[in-house]
Amino acid sequence: TELIFQWSVVMWCFLMAIFYVLSMRPASELAALGRMDSLTVGAGQWWRLFTAVLLHADVGHLMANLSAGFLVLGLAMGRYGIGCGLLAAYLAGAGGNLTGLALYPEPYRGVGASGMVMGGLGLLAIQSLSLWRESPKAARYILSGVVAGVLLFVLLGLDPASDVVAHLGGFVFGLALGGALAL
Repeated sequence: TELIFQWSVVMWCFLMAIFYVLSMRPASELAALGRMDSLTVGAGQWWRLFTAVLLHADVGHLMANLSAGFLVLGLAMGRYGIGCGLLAAYLAGAGGNLTGLALYPEPYRGVGASGMVMGGLGLLAIQSLSLWRESPKAARYILSGVVAGVLLFVLLGLDPASDVVAHLGGFVFGLALGGALAL
């Protein structure tokens, strides 16, 4: 299939930058109210699974997510459509936070769109699943896409200084959502 890049991903980059600026203002409580915190989510503040995706710890963290997210989400939005691709990646990012909530034994806090970016990578890795009905050789293409996605995940998502569990959760949720959308 042809490669389509959706340039409206620039709006996502601007949105992430706006949330960063708003959360870093001196009197802002946005970061404290929106970050992923396992204790408060357990007490009923479920929305933190979603709001934490929009927040970042510092400029370096923001720029790392924007640089990878620009390419990955631009391609995912080109493949699945602007709204559908962005929503699926966002839900995968929240799924990454949910994975962290489930797997970390101690109180867990986190912010960032890296789970969303890894979710976008999962969406791209599984996009060829729709070919399985068209050709007996489709399994090769599907497997190639998934293996390439896993290798990119290893390269981008397994930095020990990052939240590897949220990255893995985002990637797996992206694979699941992308598989459902591709079919």
